[in-house]
Amino acid sequence: MASPHPLKSLLQSQLASDASSVLHVSFVLSTLTEDSLSPSPHLQKWTSRVTSLLHSKDAGARWAGMCIAYRTSSLSKSTMLECAQSWAGLAMSILTRSEPLPMLKASVRYLRHVLSAATDVPEFQRQLATPTVPKFSQALVFIVENVAEYELKALAIDTLKDMVLLYPSLLRALSSSITDMCHRILNGSAPQRTNTLLLQSAASLYAALHYTGGKVGAANLWKKSVDETLQCLWAALMGLRTTFPVVNSPLPSSRPSVDDPVLAVSLNLDRLQCSIAALCSLLRTTVQRPVQVPAGRIMGFCLSLLACTADEETEVHIDATVRALELAIVPELQSSACDLLCCLAKTTQHRLTPYISRLVVMITYHLEQNPPPEQRCRLLKCIQTLLSNSFPPNTELSSTRLVKAIMRSLTPLLSTQPEGNSTEPNSGPSKKSRKRRRDYEGDDVFRLSKAVICSSPAEEEVILCALDALQVTMQGAELQPAVRSLACRVLLSLSLSLPAMSRSSLSQDIHLHSLVHAKLSEMCLEFARGTTSVMGRSLGLVLKSTMTEGNEHTMKTKHNMLQEVDLLLHPRGPPLVRPLPHVEALSLFRAEESNEELTARTSLSLTTTYDANVMDVEADPIMMTPSLPEPTPQSVPVHLTMPTPRTTAPAPPIVLASRQQTSSITAAPTKNSADAPPAISIQQLADSPPSASRKTTPVTVKPTLIPVAVDDEEEEPMPTIDTESDSDG
Repeated sequence: MASPHPLKSLLQSQLASDASSVLHVSFVLSTLTEDSLSPSPHLQKWTSRVTSLLHSKDAGARWAGMCIAYRTSSLSKSTMLECAQSWAGLAMSILTRSEPLPMLKASVRYLRHVLSAATDVPEFQRQLATPTVPKFSQALVFIVENVAEYELKALAIDTLKDMVLLYPSLLRALSSSITDMCHRILNGSAPQRTNTLLLQSAASLYAALHYTGGKVGAANLWKKSVDETLQCLWAALMGLRTTFPVVNSPLPSSRPSVDDPVLAVSLNLDRLQCSIAALCSLLRTTVQRPVQVPAGRIMGFCLSLLACTADEETEVHIDATVRALELAIVPELQSSACDLLCCLAKTTQHRLTPYISRLVVMITYHLEQNPPPEQRCRLLKCIQTLLSNSFPPNTELSSTRLVKAIMRSLTPLLSTQPEGNSTEPNSGPSKKSRKRRRDYEGDDVFRLSKAVICSSPAEEEVILCALDALQVTMQGAELQPAVRSLACRVLLSLSLSLPAMSRSSLSQDIHLHSLVHAKLSEMCLEFARGTTSVMGRSLGLVLKSTMTEGNEHTMKTKHNMLQEVDLLLHPRGPPLVRPLPHVEALSLFRAEESNEELTARTSLSLTTTYDANVMDVEADPIMMTPSLPEPTPQSVPVHLTMPTPRTTAPAPPIVLASRQQTSSITAAPTKNSADAPPAISIQQLADSPPSASRKTTPVTVKPTLIPVAVDDEEEEPMPTIDTESDSDG
């Protein structure tokens, strides 16, 4: 027996009554397919049943009917064209009445789909779209201004945007009312800020209103909107810097619109953020004809935002409460500047190159102030976007400072010393306290909570953003060889030490470990391609660090590793003729570290095991000072006729200590040397009479350490032996 038609089963079971339709509406919507709505004897019954649900007195049944009508129109265009005349009229009547929110949302979605899916049918446009679009848009404006539910407001604004883009000529008469509605939303609110979902929808609609001007007037409307938004931005900024020196604002200073300082600061800050969202939408929108972007004016405003710091002072009398409120919002001003700069860089791209050097210096300064993780993440994203969409700065100093500031965000990953093994100075607790501590050293094994490096989602994002920013900065910027070598060493150390670190010790999110390791492997392989790079000397270590298990990002790195190795070993281009390697190829290990690289590493608080040993030597240099062994006595014959060769004591090994080194010659004589007889000079033996020399054949000379001051300017020559004075004649 053949199975019944899907529509017949739904009509007989789920849609048999209004109550069952509301109860089983989710099952009906998931069961409907394009094949089930193909022409059949049951299709006419189906449309009739949907129409009867829309005419029902029960609000739930009308909502179920509108949902089924929307699903039917989405799956079958022919059915939509056939039933749109009656169903659209019922949906419009629902929007003009006071209906529940689910009913209003379903009606808006249905009319939005019907009016946007049949733009290629002229007869449908003439009969339905032309008379319905103005009424539908006016009903949407009424919903936005009178309904308090944010999701319905955002849905109505997004639908209005689609209507403006599809039917700009039909909405030209309503453009002024739609613009006023957008201005009221983008003007900000206090003390509660504007809803984020509503703000993004209103900004997108405001950026699309220039289409109502046609091909000729659209460019002028867009330019007018940009100018008005910039004026609103400057006015909001001036309202937020009343207790600071006046910036180069094109607008005259005015009194605040609200007397309460708390409400004034909150309103101006929300107005500033709303205007930035509107300006970003205007920059991202499309214009039918070429327009001139006021990049200089926008960049001047961004520079003014980045220049806002808490250190500025004014000589006039200020209110302490207003001053404290304006100081508290300085980080938000810098974050807003970063958002606007990212949008401007993506839209104008390389046209922003003349301002890159100044922007890099200002962002580097803010990174060097050790900002909170949220603000640091915004700054890192901004610098990564700026350098990705424009040419790198042409100054080596600014790029070097930027790399050092970015590496400060990665140094927490190199901290490998556990908490329990921290060294204590000698002047710490007593011997009894140290013994008691050793008795309980095993308690850290039973410790349930362990400190993680990234304790918040913002710190996790800072690590990823720092890696992206460092990769972009080192690709094209001119860096000092010492800083480039140091950056490569840091990346290599991270790539080798990260696999030995547990996932839980890095972050509570175990996926962060795989993401960071995959990014480090990618960067190390990228920097190892060059034959003169410091990473090329550690290619084996880099490849070994990639042979670990992980998520899809790590597996993708493994999959492309063979191609990377083949490219490294067998380059497709001719070999480069370089007689000598560059400086950065010579500094990978500590023994090859230059003074400049040592200074840069010390400024970043990066230390090695050797540095720890040096600190121990500085703490107690006397214990490490070497002493010369006492020489053994030798028998020197008197009848020596050949000159004695000049001998020097071996130099002691060099010890890095803060105390001035002294020579062993100038050291105080020991006890053995004090008891020894005076030394016999070789010249005295030569001047003695021959009879005295014949009486004693061997003379034993015991060398001693004589305190002699070393003159650095001039050394006296060693006396020589006169062989002619010692004769038997």
